[in-house]
Amino acid sequence: MIEQKNVLKELPDKTKLYSIDEFKNLLKRSPQNKILVRDAILMLLAARNRKPIYGRTMLMKQIFLLYEEILKKYGLKFQDPKFVPYRYGPYSFAVMQVLEDLDFAGYIKIEGRKNSRKERFMLTEKGLSEIINKFRTLDDKVQREIEEKRIGWDQLGTNGILRYVYQNYPKFKEKSELKEKYKEIEWGKGKA
Repeated sequence: MIEQKNVLKELPDKTKLYSIDEFKNLLKRSPQNKILVRDAILMLLAARNRKPIYGRTMLMKQIFLLYEEILKKYGLKFQDPKFVPYRYGPYSFAVMQVLEDLDFAGYIKIEGRKNSRKERFMLTEKGLSEIINKFRTLDDKVQREIEEKRIGWDQLGTNGILRYVYQNYPKFKEKSELKEKYKEIEWGKGKA
C-alpha cells in the first residue's frame, strides 16, 4: 500500500497525483516492470547489434549468466527461470519452452542443425520492435553491461563458457556429463 505522505494531491475522484520521482519509484516496484524470461532472451539477442548466438548450450549459459551476474547484481525484478543442474550444467525447462514459443510467434528465428554448434538463434525485426523499449528503460549501466558481457561470453566460445560456469557455479556441475572434462586444477595456492 502506498503511504498517503507520498501523494502530492488527491482529486475528488480519488485519483492520486505523485511527484515525478515518486512516480518513477512506483514504476520500479510495479509488477509490469518485471523482466520476464522472454524479455531476458530477447534482450540478450538484441545486445551486440543482433548478432546470433550459436548453439543451445551457449545460449542457455548466456541466459544463466545474464540472470546470475547482471539482473541479480543490479537488484532488478525478474521472473525466475528455475535453473537446475542438468546434463551440460545449468538448464531451464522454462527457457527452452519460451524459446520455442518465441520462434513460433516470429520474435526469434532458429536455424541450423538442432542441438549442434551450428544451430543459430537470431532476433527478428518483430522481436526487436517488441524488446527495444523495455531494454531502453533499463539503467544505462545495465544496458552497457549486458552488451559488454555478451561480447565476452561470445568470445569464450562453448568450451570457455562451460569452464567459466562450472568454475564459478560448481553446484550446477553436479549432474553434468562433461564434469570430468572440466576438472579444476589445484595449484599450490589456488585453482585454475
